[in-house]
Amino acid sequence: MPKPPRGILGMLSPTRPLVIGTVHEPTGLAIARRGGRSLIGVDLLEARLDCLHGKKFPEVWPLPVIATARHPREGGSNSLPLTTRRILLESSLEWASAIDVELRSSSQLSTVVAGAHREGLTVILSHHDFKATPSLRQLDTLAVRAASEGADVFKVATLLRDRSDLVRLIEFQSRAHDVPVVAMGMGVAGRFSRIVLGGLGAPLCYGWLGRPQVPGQWPASGLRALLNEVLPA
Repeated sequence: MPKPPRGILGMLSPTRPLVIGTVHEPTGLAIARRGGRSLIGVDLLEARLDCLHGKKFPEVWPLPVIATARHPREGGSNSLPLTTRRILLESSLEWASAIDVELRSSSQLSTVVAGAHREGLTVILSHHDFKATPSLRQLDTLAVRAASEGADVFKVATLLRDRSDLVRLIEFQSRAHDVPVVAMGMGVAGRFSRIVLGGLGAPLCYGWLGRPQVPGQWPASGLRALLNEVLPA
């Protein structure tokens, strides 16, 4: 019999994006461990297992956690091989509320995806493009593939080269899909895009704890206040 869900799907809303604090280095890990006022306005944490490989995690996390061990070709740290990433993700099933697996690895990590579903976790399948923003047709194809391979949520992060790239992500975020979609931009216009796309239905909005990791991110501590300013009550 399936276990009761402990995932994050029930928390998602198209009108109030959840703020995620990404934990990817020792300062952020210390903030997550400390909890309390330092996490005011943050709804979830994302543990970058590839960046934190070998670090000691909190025995009890202060907020629900998305665990991910990123593929090296999609921004992963430490050049971790598939076997190591599988072990890290499998170990996280005991304490995480969701896992994030790159769509490129979903077939190879199908047992991890299945195990997450058995445990009642939410499965996010993701695609990261650090060179461009794919066409709308390509984005739609990725979303369909993600749903067919077990995604509960599809996340896509792309490099914004010009205004048309952002317009394309806005159109993609605004379309109907088989599973909830989280679109976000990276690069110089990334910060702006995350607020815009959050206001147009992206249910997750990522920021950093401790130190920034990539261009285009906001500090998680200030994201909630900013989103409250621009979104209708």
